[in-house]
Amino acid sequence: MPTLNVLVTGASGFIGAHLVARLLSEGRRVTVLARSSSALPPEWDDRISVIACDDFTERGLRRLLHAPFDTVFHLAAYGVRPNHRDIDEMIRINVELPATLVRLCTEWRARMIMAGTFSEYRSPSTQEPLTEDSPLEQGKLYGSSKAAGGLMASAIAKSNGTDFRLLRLFKVYGAGEAPHRLLPALVSGLTKRERVAISAGTQILDFVYIDDVIEAMLRADSHCRDKGGIATWNVSTGRAHSVRDFAERVAAAMGADASLLGFGAINMRRDDEPWLVGSPDLLRSELGWQPSVGLDEGVRAAVAVLCRAQSAE
Repeated sequence: MPTLNVLVTGASGFIGAHLVARLLSEGRRVTVLARSSSALPPEWDDRISVIACDDFTERGLRRLLHAPFDTVFHLAAYGVRPNHRDIDEMIRINVELPATLVRLCTEWRARMIMAGTFSEYRSPSTQEPLTEDSPLEQGKLYGSSKAAGGLMASAIAKSNGTDFRLLRLFKVYGAGEAPHRLLPALVSGLTKRERVAISAGTQILDFVYIDDVIEAMLRADSHCRDKGGIATWNVSTGRAHSVRDFAERVAAAMGADASLLGFGAINMRRDDEPWLVGSPDLLRSELGWQPSVGLDEGVRAAVAVLCRAQSAE
């Protein structure tokens, strides 16, 4: 079987880094499209091709991207961090960039796997798992821009006959998350036996372990290659857990005193939703994917890696 050429955007992020590592382990030829300021893992040196890009317009991308690719994994996004609220940048990266990449895929005869997010869904009125047909967000910048980008990319792919999969990822967790996120913040504070200031933790979310997410992406690529067409799938477990429950499981995995969890010490973010849980039924039936790592197992695995990293510092 010939070596497959893949292009990955967002490789410097949490999910992107795990994806690139898995692709390399499977012998893929990986090219990363990243900002010139992006920090990539040193262990990738001489193992990947890097295209530095600070102009994500169609003209800028056409100037830099020449070699054809079999698959484009598009993970880059803007607005994940609470302080990233530049509307023009959000439109450029979340709406215009995926549309451009799909058009390039058409010319290359490549397929595209795009990472969406549970933030694309509007807050549900009932506690029924969200399906791929649930109403989309219209009032929040990040969720609305991601929803618009996914819809546009999907529509262009359908119009052009380009094979395309949109994966709406729910609450992905694991080692390698940015320091400001819940899991690494908990581990950092609890390791020092410090009180960790967090929200009341009443938000109910669908936590998906990173390895299961990467497996879903690779299976989606294989399905896209074999079946063609377009599809949108939730990558979720269908299981509801509160942020408080998650934090308590982290403390238990570390053998830390749960009284160090400062629930209610900080306010909820304005874009926090009370209940967002996804239905994995469509992905299970069409792709044969289902989460293989339970929450306790995933938390223990992630905590072990994070604690080792802290000990090495």
